Amino acid sequence: MIYFYPHFNLRDRQLDTIRRWPANEVVNPEVAEYRTGTQVSSSYAKASNMKFSWKSRLPLVNIKLRPSDAPKDSVIYVWGSLIVKGPFIVDIDNPWSLVGYNLRAMPIYRYFIKRILLSRRCREIRCMSKACRESLRELFGVKVYNKARVHYPYMAPLVTSISHSSQENCRFLFIGTQFEIKGGEALLKAFSRVFSKTGNCQLDVITHLPEEFNRLAAECDGIKVHKAQFSREEIHTQFMKNCDVLILPTYVDSFGMVALEALAHGLALITTDVYALCEMTEDGKNGNCLSPPVSIWDGVMPSAAYYDLENIKQRIHSTDVSTFELELEKAMSRFSVNYEWRMEARRASINILKENFSC
Repeated sequence: MIYFYPHFNLRDRQLDTIRRWPANEVVNPEVAEYRTGTQVSSSYAKASNMKFSWKSRLPLVNIKLRPSDAPKDSVIYVWGSLIVKGPFIVDIDNPWSLVGYNLRAMPIYRYFIKRILLSRRCREIRCMSKACRESLRELFGVKVYNKARVHYPYMAPLVTSISHSSQENCRFLFIGTQFEIKGGEALLKAFSRVFSKTGNCQLDVITHLPEEFNRLAAECDGIKVHKAQFSREEIHTQFMKNCDVLILPTYVDSFGMVALEALAHGLALITTDVYALCEMTEDGKNGNCLSPPVSIWDGVMPSAAYYDLENIKQRIHSTDVSTFELELEKAMSRFSVNYEWRMEARRASINILKENFSC
């Protein structure tokens, strides 16, 4: 039997895992009842620096006690953590969750973590992506890599075919509560140039927009900004259902759930080649996967930017992103003027979801 660890914060994908697990195998299904996924607050998203708690600053291993009410013969299912004793399954987006995303703690605890992951107590290592599994290989070696398995977040197809799209107007969509670190400024500048040249496109932006970018957004008639206050279902029905291309020019993601949701709606993608995003965006097939000017990743390992994540916004502001803006502009322009490419990419997204993510 599976006992899901009652984390205080659970994202939508984690709640989905609980709800989809066979009910006759779950001890505590109520942990997912009447809950919605935790979201980033407006104040946090707009802060000048990334804020971290004192716990995340200390070099600690993310290890938890076995819940006292868990049956003795149950297996604890935990996200991004280890369990002190008894059998458990660990589900991770990237291995640094095991040290609370404190990168400097990993060298201290690497051997200890490796021993636990290879122990019989660790029944399964579930990786959110292929990139995550490759990170495990780099950190802990081939034995841990071989034990780990990729379990993509489940996403059911929400459309099965793309029969038509407006030939006159290409509809772009950006969803990201943390506007600056998701490449929002570069996107607004690039889109504004596309709109001034073609006029046959629109961009919906769902975010916590910092005040200093209000004017940039307002200067382009093709941009409409929406406060990030929608439920996942509302985003699906009000936005994704009516768009052609999702744009996620992020500098920081480990996965990018919104990209997977876009596949389910048959949207084309323009993303950055950051950690696992290339697993959803196949460049030239269902969109474009662009090289970012700033990234917290160097392949599947942390970059210098990740080690200084608290100041990532200052790093972005001090980086010349003009070439990246031109690449974004080029990708959006092609979708705007080439109806056949838009339809081809959207159909490819449906096939990619079906082949790789719907099992």
